[in-house]
Amino acid sequence: MSATPLNPGEPTPHADALRDEVAQLHEAVKSQRDIGMAIGLMSARFSCSTDQAWRTMLRVSQDSNTKVRTVARVLVATHDGTADPEDHQALARFAGHLPASGWPGGSTAQG
Repeated sequence: MSATPLNPGEPTPHADALRDEVAQLHEAVKSQRDIGMAIGLMSARFSCSTDQAWRTMLRVSQDSNTKVRTVARVLVATHDGTADPEDHQALARFAGHLPASGWPGGSTAQG
C-alpha cells in the first residue's frame, strides 16, 4: 500500500514520479519526431540519402557542440516558419557546419 496517499486528496510520491516519467516520454517522442523530420528535410535539401543526412546532423551536432535534438528542432522550425528568435540564434551558431548550400533562413556555410 505504498501508493496510498497519507492524506486523502494528496498525490502520492509514486504518482509524482509517474507524471515526471510521462512528461519525459512525451519529450522523447517529440524529439524523435523532430529528428526524423529533420533527416527527411536534410535529405531533400542536400540531395542525399537519409543515412547521409543523419551522419551530417551528427557531425553538425558534434562540431557545433549542439544537441542533435536541438539541431533537428531548429531545422524543422525554420523550415515550417515557426522558428522564434532563440531558434534563429541557434541556427546562426551551427549553420556554418551545414553543407555549403546552407539552410533556408540561415546563413550559408563556408565549408
